[in-house]
Amino acid sequence: MKNWYAIYCKPKEDERAELHLDRQSFEVFRPKHRVRRKRQGQMRTIIESLFPRYLFIHLDDIGQNWAPIRSTRGVAGLVRWGDWIPPVPDCVVDSLRDHVDEVGCIPTPPADYRKGDRLLIREGPFAGHEGLFYGRKGEDRVMLLLEIMGQPQKVPFQEALVERVSSR
Repeated sequence: MKNWYAIYCKPKEDERAELHLDRQSFEVFRPKHRVRRKRQGQMRTIIESLFPRYLFIHLDDIGQNWAPIRSTRGVAGLVRWGDWIPPVPDCVVDSLRDHVDEVGCIPTPPADYRKGDRLLIREGPFAGHEGLFYGRKGEDRVMLLLEIMGQPQKVPFQEALVERVSSR
């Protein structure tokens, strides 16, 4: 009977492990997501593993040779509890697989800000200042109301540069 199992990968080598396991004809699944990161001074959207250093492999408990997995480039080993290798429930992997797009990415929903929510600006010239959420401007930009020179001003920010101010 086939089950899904979790593989623990070497640091920053989950993509390599996925590639090499796939070349050995193992069925693997590495869920990914898009994130905004600052690269070379600009915000860029990149694709990263949803679970860094982990991927899933579909293995037959009886008829399949698991030995090559240990020596596959990028693989640190199967996730274990002592000597037992626990299977990942099919419903978990199926649910993830049902929500991926054509490149294997799970969509990241935009933050659910409401008009008037207090947001903290984390980077840039306004870092440390708070503003009120006014609305969205495009896919990854938000408009904040900031008090500048005693007047409220609408200022656009990359959504990745702001975060909700936790209520005390």
